[in-house]
Amino acid sequence: MKNFFIVHALGNTGNDYWYPWLKNYIEKLGYKCYVPTLPGIEKMSYNTWEKEFAKVAKFLNKDSVVIGHSTGSIFLAHYLLKHKIYIDKFIGVVSFNEPNNSGQHEDWDEINKSFFVNNLNMLKNYACQRICFYSPTDIYDFKKLDDFANIVEAKKVIIQKAGHFTAITGYGEKFNEILNYIF
Repeated sequence: MKNFFIVHALGNTGNDYWYPWLKNYIEKLGYKCYVPTLPGIEKMSYNTWEKEFAKVAKFLNKDSVVIGHSTGSIFLAHYLLKHKIYIDKFIGVVSFNEPNNSGQHEDWDEINKSFFVNNLNMLKNYACQRICFYSPTDIYDFKKLDDFANIVEAKKVIIQKAGHFTAITGYGEKFNEILNYIF
């Protein structure tokens, strides 16, 4: 049975940005959509997120669509690989698998390290379709976002001036472009 999972970015909750809007859209079409709020920055690591996500992960199946935003993307990739879960579609919004090293948010780089994986290329074996959204105006290094998409052999959806797909760049409440790719 097709269902959907949306995992938020570092420092966010399942009620931020475009997540509730997308959940509502999906559920109006008759599908179940899980949008858990995972532990905040002060308690954030792959292990703490894994433990909390396990409450909904039992519903993952071969027809599932997972949508991760920023750290949520690498978390989902890591989770699928670690637990050997096969799904229909992986959608990453600003996906990365290495520190940004921009000097802007060194604490974020340190937090994100526990999410990174050595076998990212294997994601193509667990997700039939892979799509990555990113922008040249993101706070994250564009090459690192592009590297992620290349490694997982994803369809690339590059949106000019979308930044980190947050409210600052017009993605506070809606993310219309994603609708063309979720089904």
